[in-house]
Amino acid sequence: MCKDRDLKFLLQSIDLLLMGLTTIFSNKFDQLLMRKLLYILTVLLLAGCTSQQIVKKELKHSDEANSLILDPKKIAMGKFIDASTLEQEGKLQEAAKLYEEAANYDPQPGIFYSLAKIYYKLNKLSTALKYSQKAAALEPENTEILYLLATIYSAARLPDSASVYYDKIIALDSTNIQSYYNLAQLYEVNKPAQALAVYKKLLKLIGPEWNLLVQIADLNERMGNVDATVKTVEDLLKLDPSNLNLTKLLISSYIKTNRTDDAIKKIDEELASFPDDDDLLELKGQAYIQKGNYVAATDTYMKIIKNKNVPFEKKFSIGSSFLSVAQKDSANLKYAKEIFQEINKDTVDWQVNAYLGEIAIKENNDSLAIKYFQTAAKLAEWNSQVWTRLGGLLFDKGKYKEAVEQMSKAAEKFPNDFAVNLIFGLSLSQSSQYSQAQTYLGRALKINPNDLMALTAMGYTLNQLKKDDEALTYLDKALAIDPANIQAISIAGLIYETKKMYTVSDSLYNKALSVDSSNALILNNYAYSLSERGKELDKAYEMSKKSLEAEPKNSSYLDTFGWIFFKKGDYQKAKEYIEKSISIDNKSGTVYDHLGDIYFKLGDKKRAVENWQKAFELDPNIENLKEKLEKGSM
Repeated sequence: MCKDRDLKFLLQSIDLLLMGLTTIFSNKFDQLLMRKLLYILTVLLLAGCTSQQIVKKELKHSDEANSLILDPKKIAMGKFIDASTLEQEGKLQEAAKLYEEAANYDPQPGIFYSLAKIYYKLNKLSTALKYSQKAAALEPENTEILYLLATIYSAARLPDSASVYYDKIIALDSTNIQSYYNLAQLYEVNKPAQALAVYKKLLKLIGPEWNLLVQIADLNERMGNVDATVKTVEDLLKLDPSNLNLTKLLISSYIKTNRTDDAIKKIDEELASFPDDDDLLELKGQAYIQKGNYVAATDTYMKIIKNKNVPFEKKFSIGSSFLSVAQKDSANLKYAKEIFQEINKDTVDWQVNAYLGEIAIKENNDSLAIKYFQTAAKLAEWNSQVWTRLGGLLFDKGKYKEAVEQMSKAAEKFPNDFAVNLIFGLSLSQSSQYSQAQTYLGRALKINPNDLMALTAMGYTLNQLKKDDEALTYLDKALAIDPANIQAISIAGLIYETKKMYTVSDSLYNKALSVDSSNALILNNYAYSLSERGKELDKAYEMSKKSLEAEPKNSSYLDTFGWIFFKKGDYQKAKEYIEKSISIDNKSGTVYDHLGDIYFKLGDKKRAVENWQKAFELDPNIENLKEKLEKGSM
């Protein structure tokens, strides 16, 4: 049996233990957990004393025993203990259920607090908020409960409500440092002046802490008060001139206020004592960049880059920052390239190769850019963006075969990536592999059904597969999204022309020219359509001439121009331009068919048949071609 003096001793011991643990557990959540554990310990010890009394006394009446068992507070206590155990084991859902049962028996603030904390961990913020509000209503001056309530409001992106409770905590406990920090961070986004005021209170409370000074400097800069920070740090350095961190902050502030000469002077003073300090060298590089002295900046940064003890991450950060500034003037790209080439000497990293590839693109060195991106893709096979950059680069440079080769690998790795499927489909289409192109463009459209490029490419591809009606569904959708899409209009015009629906095709061509009167593709296609019909040949001639002036080595445009001369009866001129077309691209059956017709009109039937035969080998589906071969004449 526990005597009164034993119980008094027990409570004194627990009180001393509480005071000792409070100094260990500084975090508010940890303190409450510690108190919870001590509460459980107390209950267990008291329960032990009670059990001794029960054993010795032996209850004589069952009603008395039942009343003990059914005591709501004791039931709540048992469930609370079990819930705490489950919480420590990470079984949060089960613990929450038991805490709720405990709260039903005994609605104490500690139980509500525990429920709020668990639901916060489970990211069920509305439920966490409900229980924390209940706890706060019962204990409105409990800073631990208020802190949790503020934290939940902050997580729920309700900064004004969170700030109210941080203010309450500070009013109750003016030394609560974490609440000051949290309150200031809430204010930083939209209330920088109030944030600065809170940080200044913290400065008085804890002194010139490094992170705090950085925050003050940043806020002052945002508010245009960087000079205030400079003054503060200069005063602090008078009291502590050997504080290197404060000196670095001062140098950084000098740079931000364009006092680059002061910054460089201060850096050189510190480098005399700390010649290998990377931060000082990096700041010096920044100061030189601000002065526009890229040669001196590069020399300074190279000291860091060549230091094998400097981590790769820092070197890469310097290189990427330098590039972002240097690329504003192409003349300075060579310095960024020097830095990344030096980094690349002692590391194998995809990011470095990707940056070197980007620099090569800006220097118009496409072959070198492709080489770097190929290396980057090998090093980062998991990175779809590197593959799409490589594929896009190859496609843009007309290297369709290489693009198909690379993007086939990417498509295996990233079957659900829109950009990968699109570039692969485009490359296949440009390589005349239309059936495969349809598959991958279809995948791209399944992922992004409203992409204009994919819709137009699918329309073109289906047109090449002679699936014109299906092609028009994609082109119509593209034009519904962008009625001025020249490419979609052009392909649709060709399809309607093939269907001999000339009113529609002419309307589309005129619409396109109203958007862009100098578009060479539309001018050529419209001119060819008119020449095929022998209609408005002078108009066709002028349009074809314009398209050829824009692209004098385009084989299709040369063929159109020559064909207009044919229709006008000038067979020698027609022969001249169509032979030029074949000298550039000898893969078109239509062009050989045209040349055969020209030779026939010039009286050279033998050469006419030879060219018709070549045309038939390339494209046996050309209208009337088989008949001309069988007759040996037009």
